[in-house]
Amino acid sequence: MPASNNCGLTLAGKITNQHRDEPLPAATIILEELNQAIQTDMAGNYHFHDLCPGVYHIKTTYVGFDPIRLEVRLAAPAIRNLKLHPNTTELGTVQISGNRVAPPPTQATGIITGEALESTRGESLGRVLEQVAGVTTLNTGPSISKPIIHGLHSNRVLLLNNGVRQEGQQWGAEHAPEIDPNIVSTLTVVKGAAGVRFGSDAIGGVVLVEPAPLRDSVGTDATINLVGRSNSRMGNMGATVNHNSAKLPALSWRLQGTLKKGGNAKTPDYYLKNTGFSEHNFSATIGYRQGRYGLELYYSQFNTRLGILSAAHIGNPTDLLRAIESPVPLETSNFSYKINRPYQQVNHDLLKLSGYIRTGEAGRLTWVSSFQDNKRAEYDKHLPRNNELAALNRPELSLQLQTFSNELAWEHRPYKNITGTIGLSGMVQRNQYQGRFFIPNYYNYTSGLFWLERWRKAKWQLEAGTRYDYRLLDVVLYEKNIRTEPQFTYHNFSGTLGGIYELNHYVTFSLNAGTAFRAPSANELFSRGRHHATIEIGDRNLKSENAYKLVATATYRSEKKLNGELSFYHSYIRNYIFLEPVFPPELTVAGTFLAFRHTQTNATFKGADLSLSYGFTDAFSAQVKASLVWAYNFKKDDYLIFTPANRLDAHLRYEPVQAKGTFLQVGGLLVARQNRVPADLEPNLTPGEDAATLFMPKNGDFIPPPPGYFLLQASLGTTINIKNQPVEISFTGHNLLNQSYREYLNRFRYFADEMGRNVVLRVRVPLNFNSK
Repeated sequence: MPASNNCGLTLAGKITNQHRDEPLPAATIILEELNQAIQTDMAGNYHFHDLCPGVYHIKTTYVGFDPIRLEVRLAAPAIRNLKLHPNTTELGTVQISGNRVAPPPTQATGIITGEALESTRGESLGRVLEQVAGVTTLNTGPSISKPIIHGLHSNRVLLLNNGVRQEGQQWGAEHAPEIDPNIVSTLTVVKGAAGVRFGSDAIGGVVLVEPAPLRDSVGTDATINLVGRSNSRMGNMGATVNHNSAKLPALSWRLQGTLKKGGNAKTPDYYLKNTGFSEHNFSATIGYRQGRYGLELYYSQFNTRLGILSAAHIGNPTDLLRAIESPVPLETSNFSYKINRPYQQVNHDLLKLSGYIRTGEAGRLTWVSSFQDNKRAEYDKHLPRNNELAALNRPELSLQLQTFSNELAWEHRPYKNITGTIGLSGMVQRNQYQGRFFIPNYYNYTSGLFWLERWRKAKWQLEAGTRYDYRLLDVVLYEKNIRTEPQFTYHNFSGTLGGIYELNHYVTFSLNAGTAFRAPSANELFSRGRHHATIEIGDRNLKSENAYKLVATATYRSEKKLNGELSFYHSYIRNYIFLEPVFPPELTVAGTFLAFRHTQTNATFKGADLSLSYGFTDAFSAQVKASLVWAYNFKKDDYLIFTPANRLDAHLRYEPVQAKGTFLQVGGLLVARQNRVPADLEPNLTPGEDAATLFMPKNGDFIPPPPGYFLLQASLGTTINIKNQPVEISFTGHNLLNQSYREYLNRFRYFADEMGRNVVLRVRVPLNFNSK
């Protein structure tokens, strides 16, 4: 795993007058990489919490003193005391500017930034998020993954891409988020029912994908990232340029682009046929900021082509059974970059216009408008004879999802230690399809109104809020050549109540109770047909999900040695919707496919997350991360299917103090066999049905959960200077023992093993065109 799983580090210190050795209260300290600003207390003390290992720059200012800018390389909790020199120059006009610092949330939260983020460049967004305790991934082969938070995924995990709800067709396991991780500066995972601030669907949690702020000082800088991977022979190149003009310092812009290409992945014993991928992405941002108002225009384009494992597409029931029982896929190949059928082509465009204006002394009004266009084309492997689409190489299924959304929020200034936000949001969405039927055309209209308040005094912080959401789903169906337009209306209140208590400088306790609701999506209601290697069956009688979640967290932060966080959670979801295997598999003109039906139950999800780090010396440290999940199906009085297994991730890290930028890390990931699965029960099968007798349920699934596994990981990195130009180089080795294994939450575990040994080379070149 990456070297930076530990993101609970503390940077603290004291600001004093260099001549008189007196503390300087209310001095401003800015952590530039995170765009965070704090002030010293009456004794001149400051502290930043929840930092990841990496290089940071802190800027300290105080009226009448010369500012100081200091580079801090953080590998363990650190103390940096600063002495400011009085400025004897005449004080002229003073312009004060800064950025809002969001108060800590009462929900359990994980943050990935700095070196922790840089050590994952080239990975998918889902893989990057696995660094946070309690977050795993739902996979489809080696190149498609989506995040799971406390056992929940897909439409229950809300993604905010640069402040905009990511609206893509993410209902299928192979529908990964259409977001380029190379644009990200900070990833924040809110592990709780967060529907009040972020809207319906946030039952499992929220992932905030945040680019770095635009430059606020004159000049130009750039970064080049190069990544090479031994397995799949992948190459990834990304570049970012930032600029702020001297003639118009209120105006800044950024350009960013990514190219990525990989071929067939390899297990320890064979290549996975047709698992290549290609990706090219682009984004541009321009912003204008004055003290009283600001505007920002953002555009991004995401394009990917993903091969789907050929061995998952089978012709008849007998071959399907043979494929499932075989230790080697029925189809293998040599290495190739070529992507044949079956594959998917995905394109996502996002245009955002946002702004803010200060409403005098009362507060600040913010506004975000966005338009998203999500296109997905699915090309099948098995095609009926004389199919015109095959001759023209057109997709069998094309989906287009267009979304227009607005949000208006007003943040009032503190009043008697109370700050808060009130706002409203609305969205109009249209889905269209061409080709074979999978889900119908529809319009989706949503609106919401929320109010959130925080009270903070001394060691206490309390948070309370409520939200009302309304959704109208207007569907167009053709059944037996008759057009019908069924409508579905959903509405619900959500709420949150939480608190944080700082026992002392080291220990903090937090408790949050939240509710959220999610209306069933169109695929859960109406899907009926082939979806790459599976058949999905919807149920138009499904009801809305309602979640109630309680999260308790204890945090310990020391200045030197031990840092840790322990969270316990319990979530009850009424009318939980999930995919349940259907027996026997379904035989179609295109082959035989595993079938799954959307069904409902009342369910609980409970578990614990643990993160620990310990610094033995300034150079030697250890980190441990663990997550446990229990999920229960009340309808069947049994465990719930498809829940993440228990896992433990630990590593040792050596970073010599005298060699800045150099580190060595060795560790491993231990994943247990998932034994909390449905019991073996006799299915209700039709007597004499051959296909049925071939596929007897095993733990409620087509095959039982695979064995647990251990993966050895290692990383080595350093920074070299070439004519005063720093170049950061690192090597990361995954599955170094070349272990053969299968992951319970990989949809292709029925047919193939996971990737084998993989060595990743990363090169990062930061460029500063302002230095002489």
